[in-house]
Amino acid sequence: MEKLSLTPSDIEAKMHQPCALQVLDSGERCVEFGGISCQLKYYDCEQPGNPEARCNEIYEYELPADAIERANLGFGLDELPSFIGVKGGAARQVLESLVHSDRQLPPPRDVDLVILEEVIANGDYDPDEIRAVASDLSMRFSPRDAMNGYGAESVQSTAEFMRRHDFTINQVLIYKNNGAWRLLASTQAVLDTAEHIIRPTVFEHDIDYGYRIGNKLALKAVRLLSDMQVQGIDYATIKSVQLPDDVYGDPRDNYFMQALQLDKALEVSDELAERYVENLRFYGMIPYGCEDMSAIEMYYYLVNETDFVPSDGVLESLRIERENGGAAKFDDVVERLLRQVPERFSRDYYDAKK
Repeated sequence: MEKLSLTPSDIEAKMHQPCALQVLDSGERCVEFGGISCQLKYYDCEQPGNPEARCNEIYEYELPADAIERANLGFGLDELPSFIGVKGGAARQVLESLVHSDRQLPPPRDVDLVILEEVIANGDYDPDEIRAVASDLSMRFSPRDAMNGYGAESVQSTAEFMRRHDFTINQVLIYKNNGAWRLLASTQAVLDTAEHIIRPTVFEHDIDYGYRIGNKLALKAVRLLSDMQVQGIDYATIKSVQLPDDVYGDPRDNYFMQALQLDKALEVSDELAERYVENLRFYGMIPYGCEDMSAIEMYYYLVNETDFVPSDGVLESLRIERENGGAAKFDDVVERLLRQVPERFSRDYYDAKK
């Protein structure tokens, strides 16, 4: 991977891209909207000549019905109350639909929600109702995260939330304003989405604040890259990440993070998992002891070497493979995990096959 730089690189070189410019021109610079106020500049963006001054500004975009439809979220945004927003992959997919109107997008793996405290402060809401609604929606859209205590995130400051992200393409948020769903995105998010660049944010590069481009971020970058490649985006790239490295740690011996990212890939498809493993080999990040393993073999190995609990979707796929006479060998740990899969998953699968 490229050598780590202290700030995002190659920003201005992509400003000529028509699809990016069209979206950028349609946005409204975000100062105050719907009771939510945004700081435009980040802590280090007022320095003269700093290219981040423009690229880290937050703009608001209208969401036409056709763009929402192309985003293929799997649900209608109007199913959400006004104090709930959407972040993560689902919001990223909506930005993708704005920038690349000709692409057919697959549904997101899950939907990550946020509770907009600034909206609640300007309305008449029952706190108990808010918690109940947020809990129910989190269980519906991201059940694994919700069951592990990672439900809808409470966002006190939209500006701070937009800054504190891992990758620039994740500096996005969907929220409701005056009855219409809108998208917030940093300029850098638009530029990197147009070019399919996976790049850590300035926030993640800020060594003075104690943050590092660690194992989790590097492995996630490889998974996101693999996902784009499986979708046919051959020119997707990772920038400003350098691993393995003595300072940032060696991802090859972090079995838990390796299992987590491979689990997320397997939830989408076997094809994505295999591409992810190929890329790990290419970048010299394959786990120790797994150099010649397939994706599923590596998954079994990592699960057995850690206390990682596979997702229900992956467990059900393993169960079906076993019941269909798959050649994979399951040891006691995997067999025990398979027995934990609720019967309803098997029932749903066979009903869907009829």
